[in-house]
Amino acid sequence: MFLKFFKKWVFWTHLVIGVFAGLFIFTMAFTGAILTYERQIVELSEMRFTVDKVDQQDTLSTDEVVAILQKMHPDEPHIYIRWVNREGAAIPAWAGKHSYLLHPYSGSVLREGEGVAADFFHVVTDLHRYLLLHGPAQVVGKNINGYANLLFIFLLLSGAYLWIPKRFNRSALKGRLLLARKYKHTQQRDRQWHFVFGFWCLPILLVLSLTATLFHFDWANKALYGAFSQDVPVRERHPPVTDLSADTQPYEVLLQQAKAHAHNNGAADWYSIWIELGSKKHEARFYIDTSIGHRQELAYSLYLDTQTGDQIRTLRKSDWSPGDQAWGTARFLHTGEYFGVIGQTIAGIASLFCCLLVYTGIVLAWQRLVPRRKVKT
Repeated sequence: MFLKFFKKWVFWTHLVIGVFAGLFIFTMAFTGAILTYERQIVELSEMRFTVDKVDQQDTLSTDEVVAILQKMHPDEPHIYIRWVNREGAAIPAWAGKHSYLLHPYSGSVLREGEGVAADFFHVVTDLHRYLLLHGPAQVVGKNINGYANLLFIFLLLSGAYLWIPKRFNRSALKGRLLLARKYKHTQQRDRQWHFVFGFWCLPILLVLSLTATLFHFDWANKALYGAFSQDVPVRERHPPVTDLSADTQPYEVLLQQAKAHAHNNGAADWYSIWIELGSKKHEARFYIDTSIGHRQELAYSLYLDTQTGDQIRTLRKSDWSPGDQAWGTARFLHTGEYFGVIGQTIAGIASLFCCLLVYTGIVLAWQRLVPRRKVKT
């Protein structure tokens, strides 16, 4: 008797919460699916600007790129430059918030801003995280999605409980695990789709939703770091760098030193090297990445002194604290990138099926809450 009452309570709670949070869950799932191959698509959009080398043209040096950026934005000492290991690749460069794509030989501006593809994904990301709300209202959008995600976790767990058939036999399990060839009516189809796709996507959707809590709630981060007996780290704050005049080592020399370091430390096949200047005085950070997805297992940071050229330190994921390593893993599990393109694809497909679960759930709830009127004959 108690189990019957409990299952009925779970069913109605599942139904009401699904209707209440369905729109927000659908939005997060749909935008998540759109973001599946964001890095690859943005990379392809930059490949369009690859130029052919003419005669004996030399690629711009790092110092020349820095000079170009400082000429355009003399008050922006915080500079990023990304060197791609491809002949004729355009040079993405940032001075503060100002973004450019530079001609690798002449230094002319090929594109101002991050491009249509990147701008599109920024909008989708803002919808995914903040419901396109900005300013003080951004916190509201973040909280709405955060709590909707918590409700989604409940829906997944309660759905798993409701999935269990009354009797475990071949026929019952077949109806919950496999799609039928024909259906008597759409209600039967929607119900079976809800069961079948919900079952097969459950582990992936649980991973996506549980890792998402880290982006919304302090308690989730405290729980993760607490599992390793650590406190949530506080971001380091450095005195602001007002100019780069104290840097006496040529940046190109430092870049060549970083390339040599990569060659001697298992990253000779690097895909890109990011250079960050102006974050900390007398320090240049080189992020050496052998993938296009910033996968932390396939990249590391090298810090060089901009006055002496000495190596300050290297930082790999294995050098992080256990809590930081767990957080980094969770970050890339959320997008599937932890397992590369295959992981991204699985996460994207699961997100699309999540949209189907929301649709079938809403339809089934509507059919139960708003019964059809009988037509008099």
